[in-house]
Amino acid sequence: MQHFISYDFARGIHIIAVIAWISGMLMLPRFYANITALNPGDAGVATLLQSAKQIRTIILAPFMTLAWAFGLFLFFTYFASDWETPADRLAGVPVWFWGKLALALALTAYHGVLVAEGRRLATGERRRSEGFWRVMGVVPFVVAIVIVLLATVEP
Repeated sequence: MQHFISYDFARGIHIIAVIAWISGMLMLPRFYANITALNPGDAGVATLLQSAKQIRTIILAPFMTLAWAFGLFLFFTYFASDWETPADRLAGVPVWFWGKLALALALTAYHGVLVAEGRRLATGERRRSEGFWRVMGVVPFVVAIVIVLLATVEP
């Protein structure tokens, strides 16, 4: 089956998109920690809120979309490339892939939590502590490590 782009090019774009997406999810909780550390109404809060919103709209949303789009493209070209017997091919998808997919879905849910919490912070609601956000800033990195190891080692 011929594609408009090569598998290697799609894999490169997928990796770049994932790096950008994870980078945004590493930065955003630190912004939230800094916002939470300031008193409501401080001059820096508005600037930090605007910066956090830009991270969500310029980095997180587009690169999550690209990561998923190219990830699905890679899945279908690698695991389900034979459309005459797609069920047979899908039955042979290895367990490591399902683990990777579950973790990618968890990162997507975490992304949604970050967006919702950012909107709450913008309204002045502070449900979490500065320490909470500093700890949560590590979560995407740990999950990304596991995903990369699953994809490269293929246990």
